[in-house]
Amino acid sequence: MTLRRGAVSSTVVTGMASAELFGVLGVAPAMGRGFLRGEDRPGAESVVVVSWGLWQQELGADPAVIGRRIIMGGQPTTIVGVMPPAFFFPTPEYRAWKPLNLDPASDQYQGNGWLVLVARVSPNVGEPAVAGDVQAIAAALGERFHYPVAWDKSRGASVRPLRQYLLGDVQPALLLLMGAVTLLLLMACANVAALVLARTTDRTAEMVLRTALGAGRSRLVRQITTESLVLSFAAAALGAGLATALFGVLVARLPLKDGFGTAVRIDWVTFASALGLAALAGMIVSLAPVRGLLAGRMAGVAGERGASGLRSGPAGTHWYLVIAEVALAVLLAAGAGLFIRSVNRLDAVDPGFDPRGVEAFDLIANPNEIDSAARRQFFREVVERVARIPGVQHVGLIGRLPIRDGGWQGPVEIEGRPDLTGPNAPNSLYRPVSAGYFATLSVRIVRGRGLEPADRQGAAPVAVVSESFARRAWPDIDPLGRRVRPRMGDTSWVTVVGIAEETRMVRMTGDNPMALFLPTDQIGSVPEGLELVVKTSGSLEGLVGSLRRTVAEIDSRVAVGRVTSMEEVVAGSLAEPLRLRFFLSLFAVLALALGTVGIYGVVSYSVARRRAEFGIRLALGAAPMRVLGEVVRQGMIPVVIGTIVGVMSAVALSRLVARFLFGIAGSDAVSLAGSGVTLLVVGTAAVVVPAWRAGRTSPAESLRAR
Repeated sequence: MTLRRGAVSSTVVTGMASAELFGVLGVAPAMGRGFLRGEDRPGAESVVVVSWGLWQQELGADPAVIGRRIIMGGQPTTIVGVMPPAFFFPTPEYRAWKPLNLDPASDQYQGNGWLVLVARVSPNVGEPAVAGDVQAIAAALGERFHYPVAWDKSRGASVRPLRQYLLGDVQPALLLLMGAVTLLLLMACANVAALVLARTTDRTAEMVLRTALGAGRSRLVRQITTESLVLSFAAAALGAGLATALFGVLVARLPLKDGFGTAVRIDWVTFASALGLAALAGMIVSLAPVRGLLAGRMAGVAGERGASGLRSGPAGTHWYLVIAEVALAVLLAAGAGLFIRSVNRLDAVDPGFDPRGVEAFDLIANPNEIDSAARRQFFREVVERVARIPGVQHVGLIGRLPIRDGGWQGPVEIEGRPDLTGPNAPNSLYRPVSAGYFATLSVRIVRGRGLEPADRQGAAPVAVVSESFARRAWPDIDPLGRRVRPRMGDTSWVTVVGIAEETRMVRMTGDNPMALFLPTDQIGSVPEGLELVVKTSGSLEGLVGSLRRTVAEIDSRVAVGRVTSMEEVVAGSLAEPLRLRFFLSLFAVLALALGTVGIYGVVSYSVARRRAEFGIRLALGAAPMRVLGEVVRQGMIPVVIGTIVGVMSAVALSRLVARFLFGIAGSDAVSLAGSGVTLLVVGTAAVVVPAWRAGRTSPAESLRAR
């Protein structure tokens, strides 16, 4: 809706609700009140409840705002409440709520499907009972109203928890990222566990001496656990500081939309969770050496220093930790590979238009202030004047922006196709456009002609259809000259004069819906909002300033809403896979680093413990390359096993990521093989360095150190 303050108009995303909404949600306004019963009935005074952000930013945080009248949607409207800072519904983009006009005689509810029922369930009522009641309501709707197939809520009605409804599109991606972070945390814990175990093993003499002086096993366990917890809490403090400093960058990269980024905050709960997780991690990493102490085996470790083989004594625990680390690293690397390949497939999808240099502006001319004739004249004049701005190459109008916006769809009647009537009538997007729209987005007219300035009121009504529309409506005959009749807006017959190249209208993936393009100068009532698309070779800042001045000069009651580029629109449609690719690639790099450090540390520790053995063998004539080969062979065994386990796990979990992929299976062989080979290469590099050092051991120095 438009919000007018003096000579300045802006747009506010507004929710329309019955009077019971805030009571059902169980949230009271921070200031003022919610809706009263009857304020959602015909003839009631126009009132509004605003968000905390709107109150602070647009209304100057006025403490006396309750009872203040503003011009909203072209009507004098009284502010009756301000919601708390953390409240949002249904998304954080909504900044105001007005009562519905629940008039049974109004045709705005006839055959439409834009309302959602929100209910609070009584404590003793089970889900089957609720589902049964909802099915009964749906059946009653089906008896009273006739819905287009695309909007028919009388069939298959279902109930969803509110949290799932609000976060349904965001939750799966965040759960995937949480799973990846958990894998990374487990790798870090494995590394630290190996470090603590090695340090405790090297302190065997100290532990034996403490035991001889009277220290019990529980005292030694507490010492090791305390050291691990101190290390964990120090790391948690450092991590919390980094999280605070980089929080804004993190949120900007998350797959969030609809304003949910503004609803994500870092607070004491986050820090408490981090400290709790640190304590848990500290307890986990201390389990390996503690297990040995409780079993009474630490005293025997001193005799194992010269033991042969990577899996002897405490080194056996190291061996299994390496397997786990490599398997987890393969999982993350495979996920990153899948998303890299999937996004590459998405990048190759042709949207059917050229987004380069095209900017889009939301123009809102409220019908309560500006009638249809005045709106038609405004949009006609704004196109003419913007076309004269320096640097502007093409200008056009459209009712809904491709890819970004949905809506405006309904059944169409095809002349001469009795088989496509009633329930079989095809559903099509309904898009009023100006003559310059196709040229602005470089959409080709593959047959016939596009829309022209002469296609105005009084001229023969015409339309352009998409290629998918033509294929569905006239599979075997020439579409040009055929007639169709939309069932929304002006329902007169229109003649098809052209076929436009297929363009992505709703999303970059999936089936593309049929589209019907009608001249803005021929539709019966001009919409209150249209998108102005401008192809320019100049700067965006200069264009925005010039356009705002032009709009204000023509009619200051018209609001300029969102300003975006078509390149941003296309990128926004790919935001989730792009961001998931970014995070999983980052996690894969960290996983490779942790895996390399872990493998290197374990093999180096094994070489250090066997230094005397290697010195004696070399002194007795063993070839250095034989020693090197033995260390490499023993070090690579857990790497190879971990790689196999990781690839098998990735195949088993492939269904979990399949919904996020495009044009590629979750068990893609290239991604899985690539991750496995990468870990083998990294593991080999991590093993070779300490193995080379083992082959160059000096017998004299190793025996003196012994």
